[in-house]
Amino acid sequence: MSSNDHHYKQVVRKQSKTKFASCGFDDRFDPFTLNKNKKICRIYGNLFENFLADIPCEKILDLGCGTGIYFDLLSKYAGQVEALDSSEDMIRIARKYCEKSNLLNIHPHTGSAELLEYQDENFDTVIAFDLLHHVPSVDTVINEVYRVLKPGGHFLVFEPNICNPLMFFAHAIPAEERLALKRNRPSVLKSLLERKFESIRWQGICELITLSSGIKKLILDSYLSLNRLISIQKIYPRQAWLGKKI
Repeated sequence: MSSNDHHYKQVVRKQSKTKFASCGFDDRFDPFTLNKNKKICRIYGNLFENFLADIPCEKILDLGCGTGIYFDLLSKYAGQVEALDSSEDMIRIARKYCEKSNLLNIHPHTGSAELLEYQDENFDTVIAFDLLHHVPSVDTVINEVYRVLKPGGHFLVFEPNICNPLMFFAHAIPAEERLALKRNRPSVLKSLLERKFESIRWQGICELITLSSGIKKLILDSYLSLNRLISIQKIYPRQAWLGKKI
């Protein structure tokens, strides 16, 4: 078991609480809360509308799906979703959520993004949210995504942007997040992806995918407001990239 898998196993099984630079279960991984939360729905709703609405999505592969905190919204954009994660604990929760919410077109499975058990040219679109800064070999994952995509298929990536000061420190402190420091500058991430895909669109996104309250919420909301005021997408906390198989 990798250090990443061990960390997230503990988060799920112990229902860990949020610490300074490490999100807890309730505010980052609980699908029963987050799929209904207005803030989270707005973030993912805008992301899907902006990036998935105009491309073929009859069959989607969701890599690193976790517990499925955006499954309600994603289910509206695809005929069928194969949702994959290496964590058995997260997939167990994702399956429970799909069953309780009657999301019949989403099928969560345990598996590795570096060795996909799917046939070549099988999917219209692949999405990977907060995955690429965790995997040992990003090139292996990209090659696998390329293999399972149909000709002209699309790859949507959603990642933290470590050019943002807050995101830099948030990913420098926890050991399970530090690969982001090597991969998650926009220019570096795009260069990795463009080895196999044609870039269609990159966008900085001024949001944080976590819930907060009290003084912490006030601080984070003020920080995001300052980012929006500066209005430089390359230093926004999050980034989304869409590419096409060529």
